[in-house]
Amino acid sequence: MATETPHERERGFGRDDGSLRSRLSRFANDHVLAITMGPALLVIFVIFVYPVAFLFYQSVFLTLPGIDPRFVAFRNYTTMFQSAEFWSYFQHTLVYSTGSLIVSTTSGLAIALGINHVRRRWLRNVYSTVLMFAWAIPIAVVALIWRWILQGNEFGLLNLILVSSGLVADPVAWLANGDRAMLLVMLVDAWARMPFAMVVFLAGLQSIPNHLYDATRVDGATTLQAFRAVTLPRLRPYFAIVGLITWMFAFRAFAIIFPMTRGGPGQRTTVLSIHIYRTGMVNFNFGYAAAVAVFLVGVTVLVALFYVTQIIGGIDE
Repeated sequence: MATETPHERERGFGRDDGSLRSRLSRFANDHVLAITMGPALLVIFVIFVYPVAFLFYQSVFLTLPGIDPRFVAFRNYTTMFQSAEFWSYFQHTLVYSTGSLIVSTTSGLAIALGINHVRRRWLRNVYSTVLMFAWAIPIAVVALIWRWILQGNEFGLLNLILVSSGLVADPVAWLANGDRAMLLVMLVDAWARMPFAMVVFLAGLQSIPNHLYDATRVDGATTLQAFRAVTLPRLRPYFAIVGLITWMFAFRAFAIIFPMTRGGPGQRTTVLSIHIYRTGMVNFNFGYAAAVAVFLVGVTVLVALFYVTQIIGGIDE
């Protein structure tokens, strides 16, 4: 509850004279948090809470072509958890998202370390801007570019270079092998997300005071020891940010894999997002597709909550 200071009483501020202006002022003062957060919470409700609630509502219905929607409670979830196909796609999703996270994070950190050691500021800005081009390109366009590079005939850029240089005799079908296709789409995803990691880590590196490194040199520490003692601890919050955001986007990825492989060869690069698309938009089984989508959103939210409360919260402490 707001209190009135002597200075305010002298000038007449905070005086509750029963007028409309006074009541509005008291309400705004006592509910400033609700007033400032209200629009943001409304936007979150409209673009997230309501769609997820409707998605869950749709997941408890059986919706197949030619029949009216029928309430089946949690049958779609039971079918999903009993499906070996679903767990196979879930495994592909974990491999894809975790691999993309590891590669994008390590490469982003390595590039940020290299740029941070460039002495000329304008040259650092040039390097950062050039590397940011990959982030500025839409994800679907990135996938199409790399599909052309990895095309399995003489028209693919990589095959053209290899055949012209005599390194291979015939074009290589890069995306025809299942394990190799998963590795390549994972690397493309990491390539697209690496600039974000680089920018975050570069900001973290530039926030570290130079006197900390001077102290390690005085103590006779090597470059590796200074990295372990100063750089890594100072970058922990930035690792948390990069890890959470990169993994969340990779876990729900669709726009990289679908244009490049359509989930193939076979089902080797089919992840949950492609499974949802095929089930809902191709087979028109919207209820089951909604159940898989609820699972996908639920895992993402649970991981984000754990990350924020346990990892980021632990850093703040």
